[in-house]
Formats: sequence, structure tokens, C-alpha cells
Amino acid sequence: LDVVVQRGVIQLLREIQQKEGSTVVLITHDLGVHANLADRIVVLYAGKVVEEADTRTILKNPQHPYTQYLINSLPNLEEKTERVSIPGRPPALDHPPSGCRFHPRCPLAVEQCATVDPAMVDLGGGHRAACHLLMPEVAHV
Repeated sequence: LDVVVQRGVIQLLREIQQKEGSTVVLITHDLGVHANLADRIVVLYAGKVVEEADTRTILKNPQHPYTQYLINSLPNLEEKTERVSIPGRPPALDHPPSGCRFHPRCPLAVEQCATVDPAMVDLGGGHRAACHLLMPEVAHV
């Protein structure tokens, strides 16, 4: 959608949501769209949940490397920073990588990432993320 149509659709969804007291499930790669509509964000990579929290927490304090890349790829009108792109190629969903599905593209990956699927770590306040680096036994090695 172009920006004008997108803005209109988001405004309409927000009005319906408020009027009806309903829930909207929005699937998009554009976290900027989420920031304007969603109370909570669940980030998926290759079909797996990698992080979830309220919108403000995700945007201000992302913990999974994929979420960090997504946020750093958003244009920022206040700062003249270069947009970041994620290295590598997305995995084939019919044969996803073992372990953490993001590990082949993650610059922070450790050996365990390639073999063990990380569990969701409770970060408090309804914020959870699936990354070995957030686990105390890995983070302090």
C-alpha cells in the first residue's frame, strides 16, 4: 500500500477497534505500522516466535537480534543514521535451519545457537524473547 492509503487503512482499523472493543491481528514486516496501531507486538522469524512484549517495550528495548535489526531498519527522521539491512538470506521455510532459525544471519550467534532451539526467556512485565544470549548460563560465558 502507498503511504496515504496505508494511513487511511490504519485509521479505519483503529476506529473499528475502538468502537467495537475488538482485537485486531495485523501481520506485517513494517514495525512502523505496528507502532501506530498495536498495543502488543509478537515478532516471528521463519515461523517461530522470537520476541513478544507491549509495543513501547519492543520499540525501546528489543532483546532478540532479529527484532533489533527490524527496528534499526526503520527510517528515523530525527537522526541521520544509515538504515541497517539484515545480512544473509532468509531460510527456506520447508527446511529451516536447526537450533535458532536466525543463527545463520545473526552476528551474535554462539555455537549453541546452531544446534539448540532457544526457549523463551521471561524478561519481566510480559516481555519474553527466545535467545541463548539472554540465558544466564550463556550470557556470562
